[in-house]
Amino acid sequence: MSLILHRRQLLQSAAAATLLGLAGGMTSVFGQSADSDVGFGAAEWMRIPSIGVDSHISDVGITGGFYDVPWFDIGHHADSRSPGDLGNAVFNGHVVTINAGEVFRHLDEVRRGDAIYVYTPTYRLDWVAIDTFSVDQNDNSFLDDTAEPRVTLYTCTGQFNPIERSYAQRLVVTAQLVNRSPRES
Repeated sequence: MSLILHRRQLLQSAAAATLLGLAGGMTSVFGQSADSDVGFGAAEWMRIPSIGVDSHISDVGITGGFYDVPWFDIGHHADSRSPGDLGNAVFNGHVVTINAGEVFRHLDEVRRGDAIYVYTPTYRLDWVAIDTFSVDQNDNSFLDDTAEPRVTLYTCTGQFNPIERSYAQRLVVTAQLVNRSPRES
């Protein structure tokens, strides 16, 4: 991981803690240290109220050197962390397509402080967006694992190349875990 990326992650975490008034860090949210791996389970559903996302989550892998993107759902990178575990839980979704859903069509409208809810079989995990940025299509640094629980959402953005059938950039949203609640049966 580059020094610049590591520094940006530290600044993002500090900014989110300040934004949320969590000067005590994750210990004040859960009553435990952030270095314990809680294990909330696999992601099943995601809601982002500010942009109208309310979608099922499917695990996705790599095909032909690229991560699959579900046609209508949100994709969870099967080789990334489960949400709430220490590390980076990575999710993708389509932005604009001719014959598939556009689950992340408005991802660019997510702002710092917006709520993101991820549901596992037994918990609702509450996240707050801490950063939104674009990277070149070949920059995969946002997929790197992290020392703290993190959710990373991404989709395509920038200029579309019809010959290559790809976008020039990726739009990335990162979020920090702020609460967890048991799901009612």
